[in-house]
Amino acid sequence: RTRGRPIVPVPNLTKKSRGRKVPVVAQPAERHSQTKNPRAGSPRLHVCQVEGCAKCFKRREHLKRHVVSIHTYEKPFECDAEGCDKRFTRHDNLLQHQRVHRLQ
Repeated sequence: RTRGRPIVPVPNLTKKSRGRKVPVVAQPAERHSQTKNPRAGSPRLHVCQVEGCAKCFKRREHLKRHVVSIHTYEKPFECDAEGCDKRFTRHDNLLQHQRVHRLQ
């Protein structure tokens, strides 16, 4: 696991997000007024600090997952099946992939 090590974004790397739409904070001055989720009414306190991104999340681990999967090349989870060299940013994605090998 990567616990304890700081996540360092790769400069100028932003992969296309395949997930749900995440609110973006437009301007630093507007962060206080726009950080609330209109449906839930709870603040989104964790804002991505990567230049040009500014997506915001309710939970710190969601921000961390976003940075690792969108802004870094870090893929610490490796498939151990013979002949497979795939790597993943998240453990749950590795487990999902490993089902492919069990079905063969």
